[in-house]
Amino acid sequence: MTDPAELARLLMQAPVMGPLHPLQALCLPPETEVLADAAALAEELDDLAHHAVRPIWLTDVQPRMADRFLQADASTPPPLDVVNRALPGRLDYVRRRWLTHRTVADRIVADAAQRCYRTVALLLVDGLGYADVADWPEPVQPCLVDGPSITYYQEREGRRILPEVGFPGIIGAPRLARRLIEVGLLHSRGFSYWSRETNAVSEYLFEGVPLTRVARFSEAVAALRSANLECTYVQVVREGLDGLAHARREVTPGEVRQAVQAIRADALALLDVLREGPRPAALYLTADHGILWKAEHTFEMLETNDRVHPRYGTHLPAGTEHATRFTFGERTFYVYHWPYLGAAIRRNDSGVHGGLSVQESIVPFIRWEITE
Repeated sequence: MTDPAELARLLMQAPVMGPLHPLQALCLPPETEVLADAAALAEELDDLAHHAVRPIWLTDVQPRMADRFLQADASTPPPLDVVNRALPGRLDYVRRRWLTHRTVADRIVADAAQRCYRTVALLLVDGLGYADVADWPEPVQPCLVDGPSITYYQEREGRRILPEVGFPGIIGAPRLARRLIEVGLLHSRGFSYWSRETNAVSEYLFEGVPLTRVARFSEAVAALRSANLECTYVQVVREGLDGLAHARREVTPGEVRQAVQAIRADALALLDVLREGPRPAALYLTADHGILWKAEHTFEMLETNDRVHPRYGTHLPAGTEHATRFTFGERTFYVYHWPYLGAAIRRNDSGVHGGLSVQESIVPFIRWEITE
């Protein structure tokens, strides 16, 4: 059962127990309480004291309580259009329950401290959505891009990189490499297609990290095979679907699938390198944004004087109900909901990003762990 309307109907009758896909949770009635302890709920309901009547979904499936709660299987995702309509009103829920791009660094540091990793690698992919990896066998967590779904934002005056947006928001401040020194990863190595001298975002991301510029991902893998990775943090930037979305008029679904498969193959190649090194170790993968493919959607134009970017602006549009406001320091963004545009997508672009949609704003977070 994956119909959100039917799930909502059940929730109005009694608490529902069953598996719940993260995207299904966004489509439940907003007042729904998602709980993970069936025994605690049963104890609350058995108490003679007054308790609030509200829709409840139990993810803790207990066969012995099958006669107490309704049961439903919501383990498969709903249609993405349904999620897109629900997402703007569910951001507070997502921030409470999921990782966001600005909490990824906290998670990695906490894991490294708790599990005493001797090597940690982070693969940053430029353009890869959560839905793109739905068929990967690895456990994948959804991660919210909590702001404009872009790689970075640089102020025109002063050329300052905004630290909360895109890849810089993932790396954090202080930078992840510096924070990992405090938990024993004293050394670091970085690999990117772009040098810090010619690319402002590389300069930001790899501050304090020895950076090697590579033309292909395989060059980074080869360099790491001969390296001593004891107490080392490795940070690698790889092109993802962004390269297909821009300066390509047409991209087939098959090309997208092949690109996604190639990303996983490269991640596994990097994982093989870590397996040859000190243990325990971990490889993490996440992305700056996903892609909204032009051919798959019927877009609507917003009334706005801000015609620079198709999916976000820095000035309030006329249709305020179709945009979410994000403010970082003195910079405010208005991120457009699906399927709205503030400017036409370039003719030679097959995809776009920057807005608020499941395709653009929910990216994968994956950890591969290598133990003793």
